[in-house]
Amino acid sequence: MEKVRGFLISIIKKFDWLLNSSALLAGGVIGLTTLIVIYEVIMRYLIKRPTTWVNDISEILLVYCTFLGSAWVLRLGGHTKVDILIVVMKKRGQMIIGIIQDLLSLFFCIVFTWISWASFWDAVITQERTAGGLFSVPLWPVYIVIPFGAFLLCIQLIRQIVDGFVYLSKGRPEESNAHAEGRAE
Repeated sequence: MEKVRGFLISIIKKFDWLLNSSALLAGGVIGLTTLIVIYEVIMRYLIKRPTTWVNDISEILLVYCTFLGSAWVLRLGGHTKVDILIVVMKKRGQMIIGIIQDLLSLFFCIVFTWISWASFWDAVITQERTAGGLFSVPLWPVYIVIPFGAFLLCIQLIRQIVDGFVYLSKGRPEESNAHAEGRAE
């Protein structure tokens, strides 16, 4: 039993490292997007020579930022919540509602992962590209991050569901996990 527990803890630590790395990369993407938009503003309004590529690149980078960081934000409990009713409930009721919410979200994320993987694969097979002009790139590098990020969301939702059931069965999870901070305090 102790070997299984050690194995699971090592998997969780590796997954946390992956989420942290993805979030760090998403932050770098935000910084890069900021720089290229500033470049466009300077080119357009000061030099009077607007670019043709900044809008396309910033849209692509926005997709990366969104899907690389979403599971990390979920782990921290940072997604938008409407908690008008939740705050007046006891902790047990909050956990039950949280589990139901996570189960529904997991169903959506599984379907979304499947559909986005199919879109990615279709873009690879058909060699789909962005709309012509001077700047045309293959779309599969853009599409790959969507199922990747959605899959990370699925894994994080499963973790939260398990933490919720552990909380309900024992009163609290055995270990104080950073990914449970958003709901189990």
